[in-house]
Amino acid sequence: MRDTSSRATEPGLRAGSGSPNAGRAAAGHADPVAAGRAARVTAGRAGWAEPAKRRAATLTSHGRRPWRRAAAGITVAGIAVAAAACGGHADPVGPAGPEKPDLVVAVVPAEAQAGLYIAQAKGLFTKAGLHVTVKTVLSAQTVIPAMLHGAVDVTGGQYVSYIAEQAKGLAKMRILAAGFALGPHSNEIIAPASAHIRTLADLKSRTIAVNQLSGIGSDLVYAALASYGISPAQVHLVEMPFPAMPSALAAGRITAAYETEPYVTEAVKKYGVQVVADVDSGATQDFPLTGYGALASWAARYPRTAAAFTRAVVQGDAIASTNLAVLQSVLARALHLSPSITDVMATGTFPTSANPVQIQRVADLMLQYRQLKQRFSVKPLMGG
Repeated sequence: MRDTSSRATEPGLRAGSGSPNAGRAAAGHADPVAAGRAARVTAGRAGWAEPAKRRAATLTSHGRRPWRRAAAGITVAGIAVAAAACGGHADPVGPAGPEKPDLVVAVVPAEAQAGLYIAQAKGLFTKAGLHVTVKTVLSAQTVIPAMLHGAVDVTGGQYVSYIAEQAKGLAKMRILAAGFALGPHSNEIIAPASAHIRTLADLKSRTIAVNQLSGIGSDLVYAALASYGISPAQVHLVEMPFPAMPSALAAGRITAAYETEPYVTEAVKKYGVQVVADVDSGATQDFPLTGYGALASWAARYPRTAAAFTRAVVQGDAIASTNLAVLQSVLARALHLSPSITDVMATGTFPTSANPVQIQRVADLMLQYRQLKQRFSVKPLMGG
């Protein structure tokens, strides 16, 4: 969970998945979400304001957004404690270093990997006795098979993948550290302005792109549409990598897309797309999306390596949560972004502990939309 007492967002940009947008559209007013996003891109670092019922607005000197001083109440000074708590791995004691210092970590490039990118850029892995090679993949679907074959050690992927593999008995997984959770406007449903899609109600019978058909994006889209009475059977989902979605929207190959940052901001700037809904809303507010996982057998075989990796990533997550300048700089380099993107893009949250109560929300949503046949407890994934 992020600290909700001090984060603010743009004026008029915060929109739930319920009826307020629909009411404004019916009254003939412009969509406030799209207008707010466009205003942010145009104005750059404008001050943000949030309705008081959500959180008080306390702007920092950046003039852009308030920053959590410590996610989940954990300070940078307490990182060693947090690392020990993540995934059930104790901090190594004594002179012994990691059993396996050379690691391959596979990730889909996105803001969600900021903790990993910062740990790499700031030498946190090196200090932990690790040499980490970050391998870029287009989809998380191929990563776990690669882990089973020994080609990948750790992945920064969706909790959905870990839960599904374990529920099917295909692989026993262990969550080493938290990665990324929703924040205001970090993940949104977008559409071309020319498509005349003003609210989620307009997406009935339309084609919507998600990055993975069996991923959490599908369930988040279904949950958002449910508030408008649209069932999964009443839309057509297609699978597409996040970076390819903006051009597909512009070309008319899809009607809408479930998109993440920085690609939302790029789509607005390059193609003038509009935001239909912020996924960080209602039942899916603060929703946990990704974490760093390994095979349970790998974690048992290399406990000091797992603990060292966890410690470095937790430190990276803490920096991502508290230092805007570092976050922007590292994302710009890792994702090849210009300052015009990183200066205005929304950010999610980077929890410094893997909370089983929060991660259980993922399994419960999977069950709701039939990705699971029966209720699944995430405790075994946490080493419990």
